[in-house]
Formats: sequence, C-alpha cells, structure tokens
Amino acid sequence: MLTASQYRMRAIALLSTFVIVLVLIFMPLYPDLKPGTKTDGLSFMDNFFNSLSKYSSNFIEDERGKTAQLKDTALDATLTFKDYRDAKDKARVLAPAADLAQQAAQVLSANGFQATANGNKLAVKGDLGSLLGAAVDDAELMYQNKGPDISGKYAGMNERAAIYAWYNTVNALAADFKKAGKLEQSNITASVASKALEPAYNYYQIEAKSRTKYLFPLILALGFYVLYTCWYGFGILYMFEAMGVKLSH
Repeated sequence: MLTASQYRMRAIALLSTFVIVLVLIFMPLYPDLKPGTKTDGLSFMDNFFNSLSKYSSNFIEDERGKTAQLKDTALDATLTFKDYRDAKDKARVLAPAADLAQQAAQVLSANGFQATANGNKLAVKGDLGSLLGAAVDDAELMYQNKGPDISGKYAGMNERAAIYAWYNTVNALAADFKKAGKLEQSNITASVASKALEPAYNYYQIEAKSRTKYLFPLILALGFYVLYTCWYGFGILYMFEAMGVKLSH
C-alpha cells in the first residue's frame, strides 16, 4: 500500500512529464508538407493520417472507366452557378457566381468544348464522355500534386480554382440530369465530382502513403496515443489518491 507522499510523487512525475511532452508536441519541430519547413506535432500527425487516407481514396481509374460509358453522348446544356459563400457567415460571398461561371467557361474552352458564360449562366456543348474524361485527367494531375501542370494549362489560373471550376460544372450537370430523369448520366457525373474531383482538391499537396508500407509508424502513433492518454489518466488518479480521495465501485 502506497503512502500519500508516494502517490503525490508519482502524480507530480507523471503530470510534469506529460506537460513537457505536450509543450514539445505544440512546438514547430516536425517536418511540414512543404520541404524544409517545420510544423507542430498535431499538424504533423494530421498530415500523416491524411497521407494514409489519401492512398485509399484514389478512385481515378474507376471514374475514368465510368466516363467511357458516356462517350459519344451529345451535351447541350445551360448551367446555373451559385455564389460561393463563407460556411460560417452565409451573407459573405467569397466568390460571385458570375466569376465561377467565367472560370468554368475558361477551363472548358481550353479543353476544346464550346462554353460561354453570361452572368451566372454557363452554356456548354460537346461530348459528355469527353468532358468528364477531361475532368478526371485534371483530377489525376491534382491528386499527384502536379498543380503547376494545371495552372499552366489554363493560362496561369490557380490550380485549385481550375479544379473547383470542374467540380461546379460537373455537379451542376449531375443536378440537371437528375431533374431530367437521366439517372445514368446523373449518377456518373455525380460520382466524378465526389470520387475524383473532390478528393483531388481536398488532398492536394499531401503525399499518398500506403498503410502497409507505413504500418510500423502507424502502430507507433496509435500506441503513443493510448500510452499518452493513460499517462495523463494515471497522473490524475495518483493526484486524487494523494489527496485522500478514494475511487470505489
């Protein structure tokens, strides 16, 4: 049976070292996404787990196979774009619909499609399968972190803006097809938006890492999380024991 003094010493040892490690975690000591830069431990681990999830979120070839089903499908549509608003402050417009339509027209025109923006409207003509295939091609470049290839293709347009233009266009097409009862076209276009364009945008500049290849670091990270939680828990437990507070069932 430990004395109150012994419980107190254990509590001090565990909680003080816990705080020291916590400070080290929040210090910019760890490699960041950009080579040669540093970040804090939480961001480092966030990047690590994002890299693992990115590897398992690559559906590019699956989506390319789906777009092939719509080859030689004529497309003649007028799409309506909406303002891009701040998620927290809906009254704040981050990108007007007219600008988004203009960017979409620029992207589509560069890929050989007839596209004209008029306010928040976008008129587009071409082959649907080819259009979706071009969107998947750019998504693959983005997924591979080849942003300069995309911006160079669209006269210096920011690569994120270009992929977002694709996303808006394909999403608008999916909505129009659904309203018209064209379920095959709607399902395929919606799938390209959610499984090719969206992951490529969200995971941009993150290196994809296989869970199999990085299994040992993954086990270490999860093991440290469990150990660090218990570390704090036992420190609190010993502190209360030293104060004479007993836990009973």
